[in-house]
Amino acid sequence: MQACRYPLNHTGVARVFALIAEGLSSPTRPDDDDRLPRTTPAAAPARHGLLERIDHWFWELDQRAVDEYLGKSKDVFELEARIRQLERNSTRGHL
Repeated sequence: MQACRYPLNHTGVARVFALIAEGLSSPTRPDDDDRLPRTTPAAAPARHGLLERIDHWFWELDQRAVDEYLGKSKDVFELEARIRQLERNSTRGHL
C-alpha cells in the first residue's frame, strides 16, 4: 500500500490543488490504455410497476380501437372527419 504523497498541512483550496496536481502527475494505470476499446456495461431495462403496465395495456387497447375506427374510412375526407371527431371528443368511450 502506497502512502499518500501530498502534504497534509495543506488546507482548503491549497489541498484541492495538491490533490489535482497529484492526480495529473501520477502515471496512468494499465487499464487506462487508449488502444483498448472502452465498453460500458449494458444498462438494465427499466422495470415498470404493476400500475404502469396496466395503464400501458389499457392505452394499447384504446389505441387499437382508434386505429380500427380510422381504418374503416372510405377516403381521405372521411378519415379527416373522423380524426376531427376524435380530437373534439375528450373521451373515447364511443369506439
